[in-house]
Amino acid sequence: MFNTHKAASFTMKQNAVLVALLAGLALSGCGGGGGGDSSGSSTSGASGTSSTSSNAGSGSNTPSTVTLASAIAVDPVTSVPAATYQAGSEEAQIFQDLNNLRGAMGIGLLQQNLKLDFAAGNHRHFLESHNLYQNATYLHSTFNGILGPHYEDAALLGFTGQAPADRAVFAQYTGTVAENVTVNTPAGQCVSSLANTVYHLISLVNWYREVGISVTPGKVCTIELGHDAANGMKPQLPKAGSVSVLPANGQTGVDPTFFNQMEVPTPAADIGAGTGVGHPVLVNLYSQGAETLAPTDIGVISFSLTRVSDGAKVDARILTAPGVLSMGAALTSDANITSNGNLVLLPTSPLDAGTTYKVTFVGAVKQSPVAKTWTFSTK
Repeated sequence: MFNTHKAASFTMKQNAVLVALLAGLALSGCGGGGGGDSSGSSTSGASGTSSTSSNAGSGSNTPSTVTLASAIAVDPVTSVPAATYQAGSEEAQIFQDLNNLRGAMGIGLLQQNLKLDFAAGNHRHFLESHNLYQNATYLHSTFNGILGPHYEDAALLGFTGQAPADRAVFAQYTGTVAENVTVNTPAGQCVSSLANTVYHLISLVNWYREVGISVTPGKVCTIELGHDAANGMKPQLPKAGSVSVLPANGQTGVDPTFFNQMEVPTPAADIGAGTGVGHPVLVNLYSQGAETLAPTDIGVISFSLTRVSDGAKVDARILTAPGVLSMGAALTSDANITSNGNLVLLPTSPLDAGTTYKVTFVGAVKQSPVAKTWTFSTK
């Protein structure tokens, strides 16, 4: 990654989705989230990896052992120490891509943590050495409440912990962790693949401060996000009333298609088979003063996507955590979204290539009005 970020120069590197699809791209996320919500999630230990009762360990985004309401949030970090990844390596590129994404959103950069690197490397090696990244049954199975890509069997060589929380402890990391894994992803496409998702994107844009990365192109990419509150680290959140979004305002080169059937768990599983859907649009409502959000703290008046050239409205679903209030918008409750302050507009079919779109969001957070209008362009 880099020490400073200039949002104006940000252009997301997009996933070559056809190649990824043919390669059998699969993604899986565990842990993460925007805030310490009370959402009915259960934790798997002191490290804060959490799971929902409906799909344990497979798409949860609420590290509930960290109570952000009792912590003093700091402004988003705009500069971090230079990472020690080898120049030109996949890890160095992922570090830069991830911080470019977060910088464009205004939610703060991540700094490298060697212990998280160690945890990421251990798990990547485990998946590769046993060829588990090529085992579709394993990848889509759940073991002891943990989705396959995040699980390690103690009977196998290279075991360092059953769950991400356990592997962080093995690496002597004392904070909350969230893990994202992609398999069979072409070189240079780990972050862009994760960004063109629903649940994984939510995990990437939380208030974490540290990151560890390990990747073998075409095999396994593992990203460990961390927040070491035990050592006095404060969560980073934008100013009160902020609305953070992705694709970011003015972003270009956005992939028009999201192959939702490749994400595990699968958002809007009843649509997109064979064709995919449109690129997800994320609204993140966490900010200073809104560190924790109950579902009823959030109301959605409207959340829409239109084609700038002719004003045509794009058919889309608005995916929210259960219990988020409709104040006029038609909402789709999604039990795999457990961070209440993250809302996703999911076009029901691929977007047009080479086209500029306008997004309009109007709602309320803790009875205070919030609104944002912005544009992005597809490649």
